[in-house]
Formats: sequence, C-alpha cells, structure tokens
Amino acid sequence: MVEIVELVHTMRQDSNVMKLVSKMLAGDIGEVKPTLDLSSELGFAYPQVESLLAVSSQEVLTILGLLADESVLQRQFHDKLLFCPHCRSLNLRPILICPKCGSGNIAKGRVLEHFSCANIGLEDEYAAAGKYICPKCNKELRFLGTDYRSLGVNYKCHNCGEIFSEAALKWQCLKCSILFTDGEAKKTVLYSYRINEEQRHLLGFELGPKARFVEFLKSQGYEVTERAKVDSVSKSGAGHTIDILARRDDGLVTYTIGVGIVIDSNGREIGLEEVFRFDDKAYDLGIHDKVLLVMPRLTHEAKQFALRQRIKVFEDKELETFLASATPSTRPQMKTEPFKFDTKAKLLEHLKNLGYEVQEKAKVQGRSGVEHTLDILAYNDDGFITHTLGIGIIRVNDGVNLDAVSLFDTKAYDIGIHDKVLLVSPNLSQEAKQFAQQQRIRVVEVEDPVKLV
Repeated sequence: MVEIVELVHTMRQDSNVMKLVSKMLAGDIGEVKPTLDLSSELGFAYPQVESLLAVSSQEVLTILGLLADESVLQRQFHDKLLFCPHCRSLNLRPILICPKCGSGNIAKGRVLEHFSCANIGLEDEYAAAGKYICPKCNKELRFLGTDYRSLGVNYKCHNCGEIFSEAALKWQCLKCSILFTDGEAKKTVLYSYRINEEQRHLLGFELGPKARFVEFLKSQGYEVTERAKVDSVSKSGAGHTIDILARRDDGLVTYTIGVGIVIDSNGREIGLEEVFRFDDKAYDLGIHDKVLLVMPRLTHEAKQFALRQRIKVFEDKELETFLASATPSTRPQMKTEPFKFDTKAKLLEHLKNLGYEVQEKAKVQGRSGVEHTLDILAYNDDGFITHTLGIGIIRVNDGVNLDAVSLFDTKAYDIGIHDKVLLVSPNLSQEAKQFAQQQRIRVVEVEDPVKLV
C-alpha cells in the first residue's frame, strides 16, 4: 500500500496522468488500444488518449509506460511492427528468396525425383500433355515408386536449381528501396492497457475519497502533509510516518490531527492490532486528535477500542457520506505571526472571529466527579472533530509559582482538555515556566493586570 500512496502522490503532480487514470477507474475508458498511423513518427497511436489529453503520441506512450511499470495499468501484447532500419518507414514489402544464391526467382510445388537420370524438379516441370515427361532425359514417368518418387512440397530456385523446404525472407522498403533481413528490421511491440484490478480499490480510494478529504482539511485552514515523517517530537525518540498530518495555527495554539489509513484490499475486517498500532504512534507523537479511515470496516473489538481512545473512525461509505454533507469553511491558512495579546476583550473577539463558541467562567464536571470553573472555555467544531481550548487567568502581585500552574493543569486534565493557554500577570517563576513547557501549556505574560479583566 505504501508504494501506491507514494505513487499517487507523484501522480497528482501530473494532471494528464490523473485525468487518464480517473477516466479508466470510472469506466469511461475500458481498454486503451493502439491503432496504425503511418503519418505518425511512431507508426502507431492511441487516439482515444491523445484526444482526451491533447498531447502527442510519444507523450501518451510515456504516460502509459510509466503507469504500467508502476503496476497501475496492466499491459498486454497487441501487435508487432517492423520498420525500415534506414528510414524507419513502415511501408515494407516481404520478399521470399533462395537461401543459397539470394535470388527471388523461386517457385513452390510438389518436387519429383526421376530415378533413371536422377533429375529433381517441380511437378509443373514434368507435366506435358497430361503426362509426366522428364525435362532432362525426355522419358515418360509412369509409375510412382518405380519410375519416380515424390519428395513432398518444397521450393526450387530457378536461378541456381537449389531445392529447399523454407525460403529465406527479406524486406524491401517501398520508401527508400533498400533490402534487409528480418533480423536487421527495427521492431516495436504494441501493447494495450487496462487498469490493474488488484490496485483498483486502492487507486479509487486514493484518487477519490482520500483526495477529497485532504481538500476538506485544507478548506478548514489546515496545512496538510501526506506520508509525513515525524521524529523530532516523539516521546520515545523513534521516527514515525503518519498517513495524513494536518496542522492549523489559531494564533494561540497549533492544532494537530493525525489521520491513519487502513485498507484491506480483500475486504476483510480490520482488527484491533492495526488500530492499536495507530493509537500507539499518535500517543508517542503527542497527537490527541486522531482520525482513522478504514476500508471496509473494523471488528467489534477494534471499534470499541477506538471509541475508548477517542479515535474518530470513518468506515467504508461513511467517509463519502461525510464529504457529501461537509461544508467547507473560509477559515484562513496557518498564521505566520503569533496572536498578539492586547486585552482580554480582544482575545475573546479573536476567538469568536475564528469560529469559536466562547464561555466565560464555565463550570465543567471533571472525570473525577468534581466540578471545575474555567476562566474561558472555547469550542471549535471542524465538522468532524471538536477542538476544546481551556484558558486560565492568574493575577498575583509577584511571580506566578509552580503550584498555581500545576493547579490549572490538573483542572484541565480532569476535564479532558489538551489545548491549554495560561494568561498570567506579571510573569512565571522559572520553575513554573519549565513545568508549563513540559505540559505544553501556552503561556502569555501580561505586564498590566488590568488587561486581564
């Protein structure tokens, strides 16, 4: 599967390749067949594809060859063409010649041998007025087996008299007139092409639902990387590859969605092991928003595990249904500059402009059963994942210590909030800064405590 994913990623860079494969997957083109074209430099063409892509015969041949080499298409023998080795003309005439002297003055027929004079010749040479008369000694041949015998059907050269069973073949170019042997001729094998049925399911997913899903993420303001190789942030230090990695910066925090893709081309259910492997990878990379695209479906055990681990799963046709109903947003792409805090009021306005639903002094019951109050709780629904941002405000006369930051972090953990922002005035102690960094809390230090009101 990895090879197909990487190939499709490369294919997307060439609109002609994408157009052709999409048409073949859709059944608009069943089989690509060559036709003779004496006006073409190649001597043949694939008119259906040339018309579709508006490119030359050579470009079509290159595209088809690439797709066949990568097992996207299956090539099958269709025909073989011979070209003149001198001028590459296809306009050739076959000539049968004597293998001994090279003369074209040969004839084919039943060969007779006259016993008495040992003459060997074609039956036509003996025939005279309804009888067999030997052209050498003029005697009549009356009885087969007594006067003569048949040596079967062969060739005879009228130039040198040679008898032979197979004539030699030469070709004459009708454009430049040269003669050449079959071995000297330039040969080209023509192929017809069909979609490789073993790859049809994967190709259909990669070029259809997956491509549309990637575009949907981009429309939501995410920067999307396919087959993303990540090693710098893993807890274990190991390198990982994520099928789709989507990041979006809202100025305060960067949201990261990890998307895994598991497809069984034989239509078997996907088991717990595959889901666990994806979840373990996401955990090592610190990715909390997880999506799994599954074809065709998960086993019951795997589905329950995904639910417990808060993995959003799209099975079989669910992704198509979601994409058909999803409404792209006009959210801006990732920011190059971080949000600059001015006042609490401007912060709330910024969040609302980004599509957040904002609550101040929000009361939320944690997993422990304890009710917590958050200074600001903001929700943002992507249409399939809801991001929750918890914002705490701490104002003290001197530096904010570790205990205050730890209390905020504990509260967020109990509620199940991963994206955290802390507004502090005047600043954090060194110990508190280190803890906040370790717990991935975005800290905004505000000199004037009035701005936090």
